[in-house]
Amino acid sequence: MSWADDNDPGSRPQPAVLAAEAGRLAAGAERRIAAPASAVRQHLLRAVRDLGFDLRAEQLSLLEAVRGSKLGGVTLSAARVPVLLRVGLEADAAGTRVTVLLADRWVGKVGRNWGLTSVYVELFGSVLSAVDGVLGRLDPAAAATFAPWWRQTGPGDVAIMQNAAGIANRAGAVLSRHASRLLEGDVATPRRASVSRAGTETFAFETPQAVAEVPAELADGMLMVGTLVASRPDGMPPHLVAQVRSLVVRIEEHLAAVAGTAGAAPAARFTVDPADVPVVTFLHQQARIRGMLPVRTLRTCTTCRLEKVTNPDLERLQERTRRTRDLASSISAVVTPYVLAGRLVQLNGKGPSFACPRCQGMDADETVVTYCQRCGDRRAETALRTCPKCQFDFRSLLAGDKPWQPRATQPTGVAATPTVTTAVAPGPAPGPVPPPVPPAATAAPCPPAPAAPRRVDPEAEQWPRPPGYVPR
Repeated sequence: MSWADDNDPGSRPQPAVLAAEAGRLAAGAERRIAAPASAVRQHLLRAVRDLGFDLRAEQLSLLEAVRGSKLGGVTLSAARVPVLLRVGLEADAAGTRVTVLLADRWVGKVGRNWGLTSVYVELFGSVLSAVDGVLGRLDPAAAATFAPWWRQTGPGDVAIMQNAAGIANRAGAVLSRHASRLLEGDVATPRRASVSRAGTETFAFETPQAVAEVPAELADGMLMVGTLVASRPDGMPPHLVAQVRSLVVRIEEHLAAVAGTAGAAPAARFTVDPADVPVVTFLHQQARIRGMLPVRTLRTCTTCRLEKVTNPDLERLQERTRRTRDLASSISAVVTPYVLAGRLVQLNGKGPSFACPRCQGMDADETVVTYCQRCGDRRAETALRTCPKCQFDFRSLLAGDKPWQPRATQPTGVAATPTVTTAVAPGPAPGPVPPPVPPAATAAPCPPAPAAPRRVDPEAEQWPRPPGYVPR
């Protein structure tokens, strides 16, 4: 694959994309392949990891990752300059639409002023080639019609910086042999869920008749459950999985739009259709259940398939303890500023996040697992219903849980009916009390009319219900 000609309008991205990255070195491509979005997402996740990127946002419709650092960019090495990768996924009737965007991550919009054009062109080409290779294996027929890549890099480096770039590259090769741990990249950016990143404390799902307000952390858990269901259906009906995927994608798009609006309300509100109410209830139920159970990460080595269970809370505690110990040992004695600076730099050298104890592999597939409260059996299914070993019903943990509440106020635009009080004229003076009248014979009451049959929604009836649920 090659770069598009500047005069080819068919390979240019949307104007909004170019405006957002104005002044930056950027490149990208748009692809359409006949493959399900879930399969495309899984293959792209592995490709992003193999390219050395750190995931910063992992959603159904968006993958965002970073690589390199500003300190590593001093060497002008394509493997260490700071770069952002954003992959958009959109499912349609013909398959999946994939948009890829790469841009530099310098604080200022340096453009080509530092002699970086040739370095970033090499970097952009290698990443786009890897992405096209993954998509081409999923749909070889579509790969033959892929349009050339587009780029926004200007005509080239400033002439005075070309020699400086070459000298810096040679110096960087020497420097990297002695400081590879320091220049390996930024500290891994923690992945924040969409609702927390939007800066909201609560998130509300609204219908014309009811509203469900949940904390931001619980809303993050609902999106996590939706992502698990879409990526690993585990035998769930396809149309139910499609409903979950559609709702999660719409929520992600809504949050992305709210995040870009200045002065947004503290509580984000999202309107759902009546057909989405069972989906929201299901996600709320599963997120609440997982919040009450222990959370573990199951890592499966991609080389030998060995499984390893880790505790995220324990890993964070161990890392905090290690950093505290290293910092305390650094300042416990009188040292020169150079030694102290070296000790502080070593705090970032954490090593690989995974190492297989059997084959020493450093790549692993991760998923979330939990354990049954009754028998202790490990449960890896997406939707927690009943433990197959001891028949413990996980939904019994949520007895009486009702996320939806009726609206307390009338809809906007409907005027309240005024209450009119009619004055009552005084009655006549009381006279003599008449004799009591014997009660008349009463006829047998008529049997009550049969209630109208309840309309049954076949799709809603397939969703799991908590124990004690009574249909209305």
